[in-house]
Amino acid sequence: MFDEILAFSAVGILAGLLAGMFGIGGGLIIVPVLIGIFVNLGFNNEVIIHLATGSSISCIIFTSLSSSNAHKRKKSIDFSQLKVISVGIVFGSFCGAIVAGQIAGIALKMTIATFLAFVGFQTLFDIRFTKTDITSSRPKSVLAGTSIGFLSSILGIGGGTFSVPYFRATGLNLKTAIGTSAACGIPIAIFGTLGYVIAGMNVKVLPNLSLGYVYLPALIGISVTSIFTAKFGAEIAHYLPQDILRKLLAMWFIGLSIYMFLL
Repeated sequence: MFDEILAFSAVGILAGLLAGMFGIGGGLIIVPVLIGIFVNLGFNNEVIIHLATGSSISCIIFTSLSSSNAHKRKKSIDFSQLKVISVGIVFGSFCGAIVAGQIAGIALKMTIATFLAFVGFQTLFDIRFTKTDITSSRPKSVLAGTSIGFLSSILGIGGGTFSVPYFRATGLNLKTAIGTSAACGIPIAIFGTLGYVIAGMNVKVLPNLSLGYVYLPALIGISVTSIFTAKFGAEIAHYLPQDILRKLLAMWFIGLSIYMFLL
């Protein structure tokens, strides 16, 4: 058990830094690494992917709280956009977790790996799929929030991969987009966690100390360290040039995609 907590704590350190730097909630490192840890612990293959995504999104409650607080102090959160988009996020993230519980583990893993590769190359080459002068109306924001919450829950992430490009498309600069995205991770994580707990309640092959699809030792070990390192990640984000920040984020996504395909 000590070795488990140590491993989860190490994951939390890195996840917190990335959450603060990129506004991604940390899930894009937590999910792949948890899959590897759970395989080594001998957990049932049928539930490993779902357990990793559910545990990841529960940890994001704390990394998002820490990183968004740091960005708030830097005045890099657009609260007018945050309030509206959160309406859709609440509904979408809960439904996404319920749906994820019905997807086969291998299909979920390949979906995550493919998604990481796509976002990595899109970020690396700074490909924009929307205009930068989108007017953010209430219906558009609610719909965007529903989509962001739904996809984020399925992937076990804090949503920054979707919400940062969206906020950039509405005209926010990168650092404000990252800060607002970090704040969006809070409702995504809370309602996504609720969905994963409900989806896994009647699953018989889950390991001990699981609450639905949330593995409590992982939640505790990762959260305790990530809440301390997220604020340092936010500090780094405000000192790095935006071009370097973008390239670092892209290479991280691509590297994790390769890892997931090979796992």
